Order: sequence, then structure tokens, then C-alpha cells
Amino acid sequence: MTHHTKQWKEAEVKRLEKLAKAHTVVAVANLDKFPANMYGSLRVKLHGKAILTMSKRKIIQRALTNAGIDAQLKDNMKGSSAVLFSNVNPFELYAIVKQSYGKVAAKAGDIAPEDITIPAGDTGMAPGPALSDLKSAGLNVRVQGATIAIMEDKVVAHKGEAIAAPVAAVLGKLNIKPMKLRLNIASALEGKQLYHAAVLDIDEEEMFMRFVKAEQSAFNLAVNAGIYNAKSTPVIVGKAFREAKAVALESNFLTEETVGEILAKAERIANELKSHIKEDAQ
Repeated sequence: MTHHTKQWKEAEVKRLEKLAKAHTVVAVANLDKFPANMYGSLRVKLHGKAILTMSKRKIIQRALTNAGIDAQLKDNMKGSSAVLFSNVNPFELYAIVKQSYGKVAAKAGDIAPEDITIPAGDTGMAPGPALSDLKSAGLNVRVQGATIAIMEDKVVAHKGEAIAAPVAAVLGKLNIKPMKLRLNIASALEGKQLYHAAVLDIDEEEMFMRFVKAEQSAFNLAVNAGIYNAKSTPVIVGKAFREAKAVALESNFLTEETVGEILAKAERIANELKSHIKEDAQ
């Protein structure tokens, strides 16, 4: 090891150690398959919320050890790694990183992240071998003038399916990049609490719907059990009023709320009797 290299490593360890001590959350991420051209854009998106940095895995581990970071966090570092330092909670940090992805071309055998559709239109390709390639991907094509046209939209791979080799080849030729790649946070440490990716990866829409359902269930329980709170009280009182009024009307019990309806009912009965008396008299 040269003197220059040793100095760089020591300075790098001190830099990362300082960052770890200055932030409440430290997360490690896997860089496998992460596009290098996305690194800069992700750092920009994280500006003000987190610091993303790459270094040699052993240097990162040494720096985290010096900072007193839980050994489990370091153990989650596999292969090429990055480390994030932040003062936002781990769930928010994970969500920000999760939403930052890049699109790349598909390879044969890749699993479609969603339905992949090739739209109808002019391909710009000249007739020839390309015509057979497009047909092998299941496309309805036709030569129109000097180029090949796709006559109708076609779903060439459904979500969760492996992408066939002919389809992958055609997607590449049409410059359709269906595969989403992002930085994969393996785990994050906040204080003494370690969160793994499986815990951090929350579907926000599903979670929101769960809260809505739970709130509705709690409201229904409160109304049916007669538990009074800001939301249930108006409904419970309204229900009690309607039930009491129904009993009063049934028993002809006169109150300010029932007198009009009871008298109207009495009038209808009287008119009915009156009509029968006239018929009998005739």
C-alpha cells in the first residue's frame, strides 16, 4: 500500500465516520445493477434530505464501526455498496429512494414489472429481417411505403411473466425500455432500531386504504355499541331520536315533534270512516 493510498483511506474513514455521527439515520444500499448515470440525479433528488455516498465496502464498514454503528447494519452490506446519511425517518428515506428509478432495456428472461405494450404506429424500420423479427414477437405488422408499420397495440408481456427472447430483441430495436432499476436499500438504522427492507417497503396506497377501512370499522363499532365521541355522537343521537319518534307515533304519544303527524294520521282515518258512512247511508 502506498503512502498516498493509506492517507486517502484514513481520510475517507474519518469523513464517513463524521457523517455517521452527524445524522440520526444511516442506511446501506446495494449497487448491483444500479445504473451509474442515475447516481448523480439521485444525489440531487436527495439534496437536503440525505447524503448518498459510495466508497469501498471495507472502508464503509470500518467507518461505521468507529461511529459505534450496530454490527447488523454492516452485515447487510453485500457486494458493491453505498451508504446514506439522513435526519429524516427511515420510512420516508426509503420511499424517496424507491420512487427514484431509471428505465433500461429488457433482457430475455427478465420479469415484466408491469404489462408491456408495443403501440401501433410506424416503426421507421425498412422491410427485411426486421419484418420477421417483429412478427416473431407476435406483432401484426405491414409494409407501408418504405417502412414497417405496427397495425395495432399489442401486450407482448404481462406483469410477472418472463420476457421472451424475441420480445426482448424487438423492444430493444424499438427503444422501449420497460425495466425499472433503482437503488436498493438493504437496511436502515435509527438510533438502536434496525429496519430491514421488507419492513421499510410500504405500499402507501394500500396502507392508506387500511387506515380508511379501520376508521370506518371503528366508527361503526362506536355507533352500534353506543360509544360517544366527536363523530359517533351525532349519529347515535339521531338514531335514538328517530327510534323514539317512531315509538311515539305508534302509540299516539303527543309531543312537539309528533303532534303534526299524529293529527294528520287521525284526519286520514276520519276521512276514511266518513267515506264509508256515506256509502252505507246511500
